[in-house]
Amino acid sequence: MQTSSPFDPTEFNFVLLQNFRIPGGVSVYEFRSHPIVDGKKDFLRLNLYLTKDGPYVTIWNGLLETLFTEGEFKHGRMASVAIPDDFDFAGYNEELFKGYIDSREIAGHIFKALRIGEGHTRFAPSALTAGPDGELRCELIGEAA
Repeated sequence: MQTSSPFDPTEFNFVLLQNFRIPGGVSVYEFRSHPIVDGKKDFLRLNLYLTKDGPYVTIWNGLLETLFTEGEFKHGRMASVAIPDDFDFAGYNEELFKGYIDSREIAGHIFKALRIGEGHTRFAPSALTAGPDGELRCELIGEAA
């Protein structure tokens, strides 16, 4: 009986985030959809993300962590941007999968069904930015120079 190899997100064009961890040994990955994705967290970038806690995997399209994104607007890089008090950054996130992926073969089927990888460009990264008027914008990240 032949066994399938274990699931490793890096084999599917995900990069392990080196400077962002979730307590309890949960690994966090970002889809390498653009040269700007280099393994460093960016709470203003919208992209495809994956967490892996043993064989339990969550995949979503959106912001890495909305609590920290909100912090960037209240006290960080985007403090000068005007956003409504009741604005919900979670509205940018779309959960795509939550469940067990314990082999490379199963991962291949799930990613194919979600249309992740293999030339699919549905998940081009975007970034939250400040417009010239000081208003919040979400812009597609351009091609690398």
